[in-house]
Amino acid sequence: MLEQPSGPPQQPTAKLERKTEVFTGKVVMVDGAYRLQLLKDPDMVLRLTRARRENEFAQQQINLRKYYEKTISVNGTLHDEWIFGADIVGQWTPPGGDTGPNMSAPKASRP
Repeated sequence: MLEQPSGPPQQPTAKLERKTEVFTGKVVMVDGAYRLQLLKDPDMVLRLTRARRENEFAQQQINLRKYYEKTISVNGTLHDEWIFGADIVGQWTPPGGDTGPNMSAPKASRP
């Protein structure tokens, strides 16, 4: 039999309004998790998700491990510490840099 999740059922939240922007930044590890550090504002560290509903952000978070130490461009909408409806549209690698995925990056200790 299927096990039912414990606790009260979560109510789906409404879809958030999208105002798509282009964000460019470098993928860094912060406190054991991969985040996007914006080039325009290095103090701002963001998480990426494909979700469009706020209660689904963590479930549909994009794993940035393969982009570690690379500069990427992302289309999406900024909401608190998240870029939601995110699509990674490009990556930039310095001349002579490794062009493949960075799977030798350290494992994240948290999402």
